[in-house]
Amino acid sequence: MVSDPARRGLGGDFHRFWLAAAASNLGDGIRLGALPLLALRLTADPILIGAVTAMTIAPWIVAPLIGVLVDRSDRRRLIITGQLFRAALLAALIALLAADALTIWVLLAVALGLGVGEAVVDTGSQAALPQLVDADHLDRANGRLEMATQLLNEVAGVALGAVLFAWVSALPFAVDLATFLIGAVLLTRIKRPFQGAPRPPASVRADLGEGFGFLARHGFLRNLMFAAAVSNIATHMSFAVLVVLVVDRLGEAESTYGVIVGVSAAGGVLASFVAGWFVGRFGRRMVLIGAPLAMAAGLAVTAGREGLLAIAAAWFVIKFALILLIVPTVSLRQALTPEHLLGRVVATFRMVAFGAAPLGAVLGGVLTRATDVRTTNAIAAVTMLGATAVLANAIRHLRALPPGAPRPARTGP
Repeated sequence: MVSDPARRGLGGDFHRFWLAAAASNLGDGIRLGALPLLALRLTADPILIGAVTAMTIAPWIVAPLIGVLVDRSDRRRLIITGQLFRAALLAALIALLAADALTIWVLLAVALGLGVGEAVVDTGSQAALPQLVDADHLDRANGRLEMATQLLNEVAGVALGAVLFAWVSALPFAVDLATFLIGAVLLTRIKRPFQGAPRPPASVRADLGEGFGFLARHGFLRNLMFAAAVSNIATHMSFAVLVVLVVDRLGEAESTYGVIVGVSAAGGVLASFVAGWFVGRFGRRMVLIGAPLAMAAGLAVTAGREGLLAIAAAWFVIKFALILLIVPTVSLRQALTPEHLLGRVVATFRMVAFGAAPLGAVLGGVLTRATDVRTTNAIAAVTMLGATAVLANAIRHLRALPPGAPRPARTGP
């Protein structure tokens, strides 16, 4: 287990919250690395193999409903229940593996259930964080949480999952189960409440309308959400065809593509360690404009340069700047949203932003087929400049806001 680098100034409750998130992120990464391998063992149909991963993402399609659930429920209990639910699904999966009774259809159902649990836990956790740290520590806290995601989920976890599966096929899922149980226990040790005072219940339709209406009226958050979506379109448009650029266009080995992906991941890990300091040093407004400009420059390099070193450096910068952009985006969303709406706003925001990613990937493939990979990357760079323009418009709205976050004071000890 990686030790929490954020003890000082963030408090013991955040320390336990971070450890729970770190454990879950490690487990999520391990599962991400192992699930496709298990699917391949059960079927040779590439559509079904791809569908297993798709099932883990599918619940974000109904994210606003998950947001309503998060805002209506006791968030601590809901997050712990989500962890235990995922642990139970994995226990069933392991039992079926041991009995040699697992089928691809059961695996699809388990993957969907795991995706539902992840969406609930992630939405609830982002909504709960402002109750656990002071407002002026949000950037630092979100930076530490992003570090857990980048290092333990996207780098260490995925690689470890593949290794553990090759050793014993049930082992990665057993480790994942253990991380959920550890996370649930740690969450029970947090003293501060995960939400403010309860509000009178309303219909699901009214709750959805309240969440959508708040985002529609809030000029800054609305523009921030659309900027995140455009940014995801641009980066995924380019990343989806990076293998075409490296292997087909430049004639390099497949392993070279893997090295560039690894360099990009290193940029994200480094940014996650320094993001809180970076935002504190240069300010949120500077990061909100500077980060997408840096990403646009990196995409432009992939469109205009042939050298592998330049392309690797470009993707290091792109991922570094992307993580820097995420931290103030999440912090401002938490600070500017009334506490009782946070679940709905977080879920809707992520639905729009995450939903744009596969659209960008498909668009990258279509453009590359119709033109060439360099043209696709050039269009991605211009698209990222569009995201910068949207962010500049968002900041215009931010400057018009009165001082202070329009949020009720945190309740409880």
